[in-house]
Amino acid sequence: MISCFSVPVQAGGIGACTHMAHGRNQDQTCEAAVNANLPIVRDEVHWQTVESVKGQLSFPERSRWTQSAAGNGIDCLVVLSYGNTVYDFGKPSQADTDAGGAWDCTLPVRDGNPETTADDEYFDAYIRYVDFVSESLAGKVKAYEIWNEPDLKYFNTKDATAAEYTEMLKAAYRTIKQNDPEVTVLGGAIAYRTDFLDEMMSAGAGEYMDGLSVHYYLGKSAPEKRARNRLDEYRDVLVKHGYDKMPVWVTETGWANSNVDEQTQAQYIIRNAVFYDEFLLDYGIEGQYITYELQDSSITSDVLGGEEYENSLGLYKNDFTPKISAGAVKTFNSLTAGKKLAALEQTRFGLFYQKSAYVATYAQSGQTVYAVWAESEFNLPVNLPDTEITIYDMTGNVIEDNVPGGEKRIGASQSPVYIVCESDPVNIEQNFAQRVVAFFVNIFRAIANGFTGW
Repeated sequence: MISCFSVPVQAGGIGACTHMAHGRNQDQTCEAAVNANLPIVRDEVHWQTVESVKGQLSFPERSRWTQSAAGNGIDCLVVLSYGNTVYDFGKPSQADTDAGGAWDCTLPVRDGNPETTADDEYFDAYIRYVDFVSESLAGKVKAYEIWNEPDLKYFNTKDATAAEYTEMLKAAYRTIKQNDPEVTVLGGAIAYRTDFLDEMMSAGAGEYMDGLSVHYYLGKSAPEKRARNRLDEYRDVLVKHGYDKMPVWVTETGWANSNVDEQTQAQYIIRNAVFYDEFLLDYGIEGQYITYELQDSSITSDVLGGEEYENSLGLYKNDFTPKISAGAVKTFNSLTAGKKLAALEQTRFGLFYQKSAYVATYAQSGQTVYAVWAESEFNLPVNLPDTEITIYDMTGNVIEDNVPGGEKRIGASQSPVYIVCESDPVNIEQNFAQRVVAFFVNIFRAIANGFTGW
């Protein structure tokens, strides 16, 4: 790994989705997760894998990934999905799949008609699977997520309504809590449809989940552009229904190398995590940030095309070669371990064509870490404590080591740098003279670069 850090991380920080349930090597996956100092991984325990023969439930090897993760000190978020085609109701029609549904994603529902039994059998079988998994893993995992993206046709082949999803959520929640009262149960895994979430909450979902899980992807856009808007849209629905303090977990988000290069991907993942922490801070709620995903699916980022978006979201290439983002996540998780965001300050620089610089303050008794970046290269004036400080780049390399604090200019860019020192706030306010100087510096730089990015 390119990062110099190897300290263990506490809850919080950046986790990642893995695909050990799809058959990926568990030892290699967990080793990569440890190398990136991930506090948590998200993966599935597939229903159809656990019950490949009707009525017979067991944990085959590919479903034992939680043991591998826990054995490496990593928390587990277990997704309880998807459908099961050993049941007649779980077999979608050709029309369903032609319309965009997956062959194994029939969501369990009851139609309310006592004369039809296939739906009831299927629903009861899903809850039996939930019971089996949650009893087997009681006390061994951090959280469960009930299904994945039920607001999308692909993962909800027969178009179950939000109210029908909520009935499944209620039954799953009650079953899990009987087996493991302290575990966190997440509802939603909403891809983007706030109307689906609104209908869920109207149907009473809020009483049967300990937190909401949400997903969002921003394409090529920087997180400064839209991340908070997406998060606030989800939370607005919770507030509407009286759940303003419900935890909100981001269980999928990320940038593909088919859209952005590796350096940009790393920058965006870290900055997005800071904005998520700001979201939690602003509303006084808890949560967890999980990026998608740990490892590229089937290709390396050296050979990319637009159609390969899904394959290039990893922190590692397909052969587990670390990308820049693996080192960036390791550094962020190491330096912010045990700390919570205390403040995120934004300062505009330049007189015209203004851009922003950011300072995120992560505080813990005896030490504070400041993450600093700017929308374009800028010598950011800061006032630091009059004590020794160390400055690291985004991937953990030392820029300055044990140097005096006080008034300094930090070379801020789109790649966050970290200042480690005592717990005093950073001051990035510019006076008029500094704004004038910054204006002309940015004008000269814009001319030299042909106004690229302005």
